[in-house]
Amino acid sequence: MPTAICLTPDRRFFGPALCVASQIIACGLPPETDIFLICEEGDVWPRYDLLDEPLKGRLHLLVTSFHEVTRDLPTNANGEHAITRRLFLDRVLPAHYDRIIPVDSDMMIVHEGLAPLVTLDLGGKVMAAATDMISYMDWGGHLAEEFRAYRRALGMAPDTLYFNNGLTVIDRAAWTRADLGERTLRFISDNPSLCLRFEQSALNALLKGDIARLSPRFNFMGDFLLLDLEGEVRPNVYHFVNRPKPWQAGWVGNPRYARAFKEWFAASPWPDFPDIRPSDHHAPVNQDFRERLLGFLRTQSFVDGWHP
Repeated sequence: MPTAICLTPDRRFFGPALCVASQIIACGLPPETDIFLICEEGDVWPRYDLLDEPLKGRLHLLVTSFHEVTRDLPTNANGEHAITRRLFLDRVLPAHYDRIIPVDSDMMIVHEGLAPLVTLDLGGKVMAAATDMISYMDWGGHLAEEFRAYRRALGMAPDTLYFNNGLTVIDRAAWTRADLGERTLRFISDNPSLCLRFEQSALNALLKGDIARLSPRFNFMGDFLLLDLEGEVRPNVYHFVNRPKPWQAGWVGNPRYARAFKEWFAASPWPDFPDIRPSDHHAPVNQDFRERLLGFLRTQSFVDGWHP
């Protein structure tokens, strides 16, 4: 199936997006699969032309403007609109791509990578996505009621799991028919106080769980990184949703993630970019939460066929 894997970084994330793209390529991709960096002119870093030729040759840099669709949009907590770009990939990509896989720039791709998602059967759904950690934190703790209230405010039933929009698999024709890009922007504009996580909040409110569910193998995020679950989950995609990121000062996660970015940038046109000074702090594993989460995952069905 002709598939476009898309990263849509702003200037702050342009370099990390290139690192992620190189990881995707290194893991291997099926034929008819291409990788796009889609951004605005001011996002492209100087010395991009000096990028390693084998990598640059595999990338399609598509420079465009999203001003027409974002000019009236309230900004998110970071004061920018870049994360909404993925809502309109169906408009800017060449017409022959049937499947779109948007990928956040704060990820690390390993093992099989994204190849299994290219041929994934979506079962007639407009998209596939993995459950966000926010839905796995209903079993207690000081944030549990806050998370429940957040989903209720979005019109989601208590048993509807909230998905993370950092990596999705989109049926392009179905997305376009449903006009999800425009509808999502309208929801954000009409409900800014509800959209705490911007387009992710809006899509969850609109779709209300009517998606194909990816397993945490394809979005190993947040507290998954703190629960000693890598052996059970065997992730292909690590998602560093919190700050600082592995390439930023004060990273408190596993030092190997920081090393991966540091080593890539050391061989790139931007060897001095990462401000990597990992912290020695390591949070203890919450064994109770770990066991309850693992037990719950064993009862679930995922479209990619994973089970612990």
